[in-house]
Amino acid sequence: MSDDTQQEQTVYNSSDTAAILKIQESTLRKYCIMLEEAGYKFHKNEHGHRGYFNDDVIALKRLIEIKKHPDMTLKQACNAVISWIKEKDVTDSDITDITDEERHNDSYNKLLNEFEEFKKQQEEFNKELIDQLKKQQEYIQNSLLERDKKLLEAIRETQETKKLIAATQQEEKKSRSKWWKLW
Repeated sequence: MSDDTQQEQTVYNSSDTAAILKIQESTLRKYCIMLEEAGYKFHKNEHGHRGYFNDDVIALKRLIEIKKHPDMTLKQACNAVISWIKEKDVTDSDITDITDEERHNDSYNKLLNEFEEFKKQQEEFNKELIDQLKKQQEYIQNSLLERDKKLLEAIRETQETKKLIAATQQEEKKSRSKWWKLW
């Protein structure tokens, strides 16, 4: 494959490639090392990290398919992939089934389901909280009304007691003044 063709293609990192292939990154690393030993060349940056083009993803996907055969070792599968690559031109059309939407769909759906569950729990919590606040407000209003009633009763009783005391004192004054008149 020419460098011009590689520059036009999307370059995937190892985590994206592992997600596309539905394997662990450590398994991807193992497969790459085995393919390199068989003669396959992966693109590497200045730090030695692999970048995976569409053709590389297709080759790895083919390796996974071939190694599933019961009598096939991983080394034999790698050699078969190298032979297959030499015989066939791998094109971008072979990877059309691997789209960004498909690649991230599982993660997105899982996250969306978790969010929906959280949203339901939050709505239930909010309803319970609103009910508690309503009950608390009713309790406070009832307590205030009861307190106000008791306070008004206490004020009335105090006023009536003061009236009685004043009336009694006035009568005592009248009766004292009569008693002194007699002397």
